[in-house]
Amino acid sequence: MSQKNVLKALGPGLLFAGAAIGVSHLVQSTRAGAEYGLALLVAVLAANLVKYPAFLIGNRYSAAAGENLLAAYRRQGHFATASFVLATLLTMFAACASISLTTAALLKSNLGITTDTSILVLVIWGFVGLILYIGQYRALDTLIKILLSFLTIATLIATIAILPKVTWSGPGSLILDHFDKATLLFIVALVGWMPAPLDTSVWQSLWSQARTKDTQHTPTQGEATFDFNVGFFATTFLAVCFVFMGAGIMYSSGAVFEAGAVGFANQIVELYEVALGTTISKLVGFAALAVIFSTTLTAIDAWPRTLAVVVLDYTGKSSPAETPNISRHPYYWLSMLVLLIGAYLIITAMMASFTSLIDIATTVSFLMAPVFAFLNHKAMFAGIVPAEQRPGRVIYVWSLSGCWIMGAIALFYLWFRFFG
Repeated sequence: MSQKNVLKALGPGLLFAGAAIGVSHLVQSTRAGAEYGLALLVAVLAANLVKYPAFLIGNRYSAAAGENLLAAYRRQGHFATASFVLATLLTMFAACASISLTTAALLKSNLGITTDTSILVLVIWGFVGLILYIGQYRALDTLIKILLSFLTIATLIATIAILPKVTWSGPGSLILDHFDKATLLFIVALVGWMPAPLDTSVWQSLWSQARTKDTQHTPTQGEATFDFNVGFFATTFLAVCFVFMGAGIMYSSGAVFEAGAVGFANQIVELYEVALGTTISKLVGFAALAVIFSTTLTAIDAWPRTLAVVVLDYTGKSSPAETPNISRHPYYWLSMLVLLIGAYLIITAMMASFTSLIDIATTVSFLMAPVFAFLNHKAMFAGIVPAEQRPGRVIYVWSLSGCWIMGAIALFYLWFRFFG
């Protein structure tokens, strides 16, 4: 791999990190540490390990086949595409609501704004819509990558600072001292978006395809893998750091997170303040706000974009193998309008139950994960990808094992949830 070509290929993996390091990290990972100490650290690492091949395929498929995963799903039949659409419709409203609430809450926490949170969400959406309409995402994307780097460094320093406060033995140590239905429900909610929902792999393939078109460089499998690994392992590292921060500061003190979004956001900023002091914590708060805003921006673009591509395909007006300027198409904006109306209805109904809202969305993603893992596995290993472009035997076995493991755990959850 030449350095020049690596730089051309680098991008989709970082976008994945920007999309992933949001609610799953700032909220769920920190909650895991605050409520269970380090006991759920194994669950966080295991979720990343099991899902790795399915996400990797999202990056590598586009480079290998010259198309995105939506085209692969279409080729696999109506069930594959219908599964993706169903999962998207089941999760996007609650997910958009939770991400937007987190953004608004961090904005209020950092700037001391007293505007009603639901009104502030509408302002944020208006700003997002304006950015997407005028197409100035590239400049913002560059800024977000800088702030993401700052957040990573600050989080690492904060984690090191609180390590002496972490409990390494007894309750709150690496061993889970009890297991009940409430624990299972939280673990499911934790790993559902850890490091991100698996349908994000479709977004990755779209980003990879767009990156290829933008740079006029088709990455090799090695370059695509390198790009993905940079983003993926950054998200895994930060998830671990947030578990340690929750465990070191909140679990040891017996404090619990508030259910409301604004109170929760204030507590996140306070974690940094305890570890790094007021001045640095303010800077980190703004970096966290920028990162979660990038997640909001990316997600609000990605859901309508993928749905519009599917609708255009089934109406015979376009193929998912193509990359039309979908952000100018009426289907894109109509899908976005439906998304935001549904999300706003959820926000007005569940604003006071912020953590419950997130748990609902992440649980649905958890149950759909084995379906996407299998569809991605089939796309890479049983589709049009030439044999020489497919990952090796290790990734093949790893990917297939992940499908079975996620499927078995999902079935166990359903049984335990309703009959246990």
